[in-house]
Amino acid sequence: MGLLVCLCILSLSLSLTGSGEEATAPSETVTIVDSTGQSVDVSRPVERVVSITSPASEIICALGVGDRIVGRSSYSIFPPSLEDVPVVGKSSYTPNIELILELEPDVVIADTMLSDDCRERIEDAGIPVIVETSSDPMRVTTVVMNLGVVLDKEERAEEIIGFIEQYQDIIEERTVGLEPEDKPAVFFEWYRPYYTASSGTPFHNIITAAGGINIASEESVRYPTVSPEWLFERDPDIIIRSVYATENVTEEMLEEARDEILSRPGLSNVKAVKDDRVHILSGPVKSGVRSVVGELYLAKWFHPDLFEDIDPEDVHRDLVQEFYGLELEGVYVYP
Repeated sequence: MGLLVCLCILSLSLSLTGSGEEATAPSETVTIVDSTGQSVDVSRPVERVVSITSPASEIICALGVGDRIVGRSSYSIFPPSLEDVPVVGKSSYTPNIELILELEPDVVIADTMLSDDCRERIEDAGIPVIVETSSDPMRVTTVVMNLGVVLDKEERAEEIIGFIEQYQDIIEERTVGLEPEDKPAVFFEWYRPYYTASSGTPFHNIITAAGGINIASEESVRYPTVSPEWLFERDPDIIIRSVYATENVTEEMLEEARDEILSRPGLSNVKAVKDDRVHILSGPVKSGVRSVVGELYLAKWFHPDLFEDIDPEDVHRDLVQEFYGLELEGVYVYP
């Protein structure tokens, strides 16, 4: 996948003290275009960051500057070092603006759940706000580079992007020539029963990128709730359920989520259930740096013969070791 990143250096100022022989660190203003299409000016160096979206928090830590995060969302718990950082809201949907302003950050990173009113209140205080969608495989590398630019960690960002793209390229190379009849019909369920996603959403994009066909792609609502009858009529080959946005899940929790689907009235004759192709995907591996892991799991579930040599868990383990210096723990898929 190609990556086009526009970096505009707007100004550069050097402050001299005393006789002019001693200088402070130079400052500069960079401009990035966020997921909403807004151009955001940020003065570097950035030393204080509030991140109210967990995927961005993970990216910042992967860039090696997690110690600059001074405020976080309650879902930002990976890597574990983030748990020592003050919480300023459950998510971008419910930020505590007063707490954010008290922390005097150089920049606030949020996702698209941040309301226009909240964004305006933060920006009116003179703090730039970057809104990014980190769960879309078509966008994640751009988000990594944007944050790398803002945090002056472009070289590290390139390393992360290289890791992600090597596996995205493998998926693309192995699925690009497939005919429609060779791609499984997929129902992707998110958050609650029968709640799905149509075209143009991150969930649709990850299904498509992994070589599947989203059976809800033509629905008129971006995130519709469909009926059991609707699902039965479309008879998907595979059902994927995305659950739990945190790390602290157990295999029993994922198994329970799968059993709930299998026990729904009327679904016993759906092809995905009859063929035992119902899978549970935990939230952390479908967004941010680790979204490529989720993409690999989907690709392997969709096309086991094409990805027999790929173990997504091994990729996940390598990623966590390389960019976080940690050993992989926890359960992220079932079965």
